[in-house]
Amino acid sequence: MLASDRKRFESVIVDFVFVFISIFVSGLIIVIIGNTFNWDIYSFWNQFITDYTYLAFFTYLMLNYLFMESFFGATMGKFATGIKVVTENGVKPNFIKILLRTLCRLIPFDVLSFLGKSGRFWHDSFSKTYVVNKKALESDMEIFNFSNSIGVNAEY
Repeated sequence: MLASDRKRFESVIVDFVFVFISIFVSGLIIVIIGNTFNWDIYSFWNQFITDYTYLAFFTYLMLNYLFMESFFGATMGKFATGIKVVTENGVKPNFIKILLRTLCRLIPFDVLSFLGKSGRFWHDSFSKTYVVNKKALESDMEIFNFSNSIGVNAEY
């Protein structure tokens, strides 16, 4: 039921592309608003992006992970690849777990941590979350719910 390394890699690629597009659209909106009100905001935005490219990208990426996984249990990449973040019970993690998960992504070499025995990233292990195939999880949850309803009187 755990998502494959390939699905997770594809998810990261989609997330990176989404963040690049989001930064571009944000910049476009900022420039349009600045031009509408005759503010010289383009030079500020250009200077900020030029001087702090990596900081801006990773800040936007971390905020993307935090908000998307908090509200939806998945990022755009996870939606595109059919995977989602869950707890050991198969439910969406609470905000604290997602915050811990997001902060653990900042650990140096976290991207290489899946090479260990567990095959899980540190940001998964420390936050006690799992990335699973959405369809497999839903299928297992239906079977589990069906088996729990055996012996219960159904109303017709």
